[in-house]
This record gives sequence, C-alpha cells and structure tokens, in this order.
Amino acid sequence: MLSNLIDTSTWTHEQWLAAIILAFIVVTILVVLKRIVGVFKFAKKEQYKPNLRPLRRTRQRRPK
Repeated sequence: MLSNLIDTSTWTHEQWLAAIILAFIVVTILVVLKRIVGVFKFAKKEQYKPNLRPLRRTRQRRPK
C-alpha cells in the first residue's frame, strides 16, 4: 500500500493538486509555529532596563 502512495507515476492531476495543497498547509503550519515560538522566546527575555542617572537640576530662575 505504501509503495502505491510513493509511486507518483500513476497519480492524477487531482491527486497532485491535493498533495501540493497538503504540503503547503504543512509548511505554513511549521512556519507559524516557528514564529509563535520566537515570539514566546522574545517575551520571556528580561526587558532592557537602562541605567539612567538622575536628571541634572536646572538653574533656579531669578525671581522677578
């Protein structure tokens, strides 16, 4: 039975179309899963926290 599926010389155009669509669906699912895993890895990373020094005090204005 498996040899009949592997032998593509007897496939009709409908079978070729179905195989191509299934292959496209599988590749699409793999790409989407890879992207989702990448998003979760990115979200899991510790966020960058800059080391900000206190702002310099501005000179006091002269009273009018």
